[in-house]
Amino acid sequence: MAARDRYEVRGVYVASTTPFTEDGTVDFETFAQHCSWMADAGVAGITPNGSLGEYETLTDAERSEMVKVASEGVSGRIPVIPGVSGKSAREARRWAEEAAALGCPAVMALPPTSHAPTDEEVLAHYREIAAVGLPIIAYNNPFSTRVDLKPHLLGRLAEIEQVVAVKEFSQDIRRVAAIQEQAPGLQILCGCDDTFVETMLMGAVGWMAGFVNALPVESVRLYELCKKEKWPEALALYRAMLPLLRYDADPIFVQAIKIAQDEVGRSFGGVRLPRLALPKEQESTIRTVVRDLLATTG
Repeated sequence: MAARDRYEVRGVYVASTTPFTEDGTVDFETFAQHCSWMADAGVAGITPNGSLGEYETLTDAERSEMVKVASEGVSGRIPVIPGVSGKSAREARRWAEEAAALGCPAVMALPPTSHAPTDEEVLAHYREIAAVGLPIIAYNNPFSTRVDLKPHLLGRLAEIEQVVAVKEFSQDIRRVAAIQEQAPGLQILCGCDDTFVETMLMGAVGWMAGFVNALPVESVRLYELCKKEKWPEALALYRAMLPLLRYDADPIFVQAIKIAQDEVGRSFGGVRLPRLALPKEQESTIRTVVRDLLATTG
């Protein structure tokens, strides 16, 4: 049976943040508790070591431990699908091999991040990761990688058996239909929080979300409303969430999501360089948006 026939990625997946203590070390105890909370809230899976998790600032040892701790935190209730992105195919494959050894059922991977690759180099990169044997969620984020997995290229990637889905973050809702046409076998996950309902309306099967770190119950509820095609109710909740969700497409998305986590009583600390803490006025604005949302949704 082909990988895409045996592995589904439906539901809300947490693109997890990484908690840091005051001295800047990873707070693995808090992360384990967070993973357990996410599983209790009904999310479909958790993805550590993605761009939201500041994976490029983590040491190899920290990155490995994040996957181990996530697996322990969820206790088999939901899958852990780690990010395995790397500057080279060899590095990405090594992380995929480690994920397989830890029992992860699938991985998520950006295209090469070392340079602007040709289409053939992108394909070679994913073939190397695919050699490990795990299903792969291709991650298209042209804003952070400057590499755009356009529909025609996804059509070619879909020919690799292990590539089962795409996390789509181009912010262009027209891409959903184009991907369905060019790569009909790929499952589509919304990767940008403030395009979620539009993406579901066009046929996406899931959401790899950022603000779910702070709002798991609301995020799962929004997904279920869309899945059941209860569009008026979904739109009412979505409109209430949008002022906050829009920060997911902003360069300060990591800081904004961590501020939201702190505002709901689930502090994950600050960020690592090269990111900086936001100015107090900007932080206050985000906190006000979170409070307004909570007052609206209850």
